[in-house]
Amino acid sequence: MRGRIAEVGIVAILVVSALLGSACASEQPTSASSGTRGPASALQPIPPTALPGRPADPIDLNADSVAVDAVDVAGLQTLLDEAGYVGGTQRQFSRVRGGRRRMLARVLSFETPRGAAAYVAWLRDHADEVIGDAAPNAGLRVPRNGVVLVHEPNPCCHNETRMFLAMWHEGSTVVTIQIAGEGARESDVPDLLARLDAAV
Repeated sequence: MRGRIAEVGIVAILVVSALLGSACASEQPTSASSGTRGPASALQPIPPTALPGRPADPIDLNADSVAVDAVDVAGLQTLLDEAGYVGGTQRQFSRVRGGRRRMLARVLSFETPRGAAAYVAWLRDHADEVIGDAAPNAGLRVPRNGVVLVHEPNPCCHNETRMFLAMWHEGSTVVTIQIAGEGARESDVPDLLARLDAAV
């Protein structure tokens, strides 16, 4: 009988200990709550209504995703690391009516404004790796003293179309947009840039 009482006592002690342990554990911060720090607002998906056309699903961009833009992938990875790249997001918008047009919008976040400026400088100097030979178009207005680079199609290549690459940054956030296709018209660019800027 005494053995039976001892067993019941041991079980009761284990149950109470387990309950106390779970209660203490619930008071500790979880990794989910501690992992929300940092510039999360810059990484919110670009709204599907930011630009006209059919929106694709948003895509998160780590440093490897951005670095594939470069011919020297390792070199751009190093620059992103030194610039304090945090993360980014992109969304593509496309249309067929009125001339085929594809737009790829990105928002990239860096630890500091200096890091954001370093990436914009790289992109401006290496635009040929992204859209081909390109030149700045001073006549197009860009938010926050950004720049629009234009790639003109080779007359000998019938499949090539005009492409625009715009970039600007505010603080530690960089915004870029590529506009391509037979429906990519210079007259539409200022409005598209203004719409994207207002949306992000």
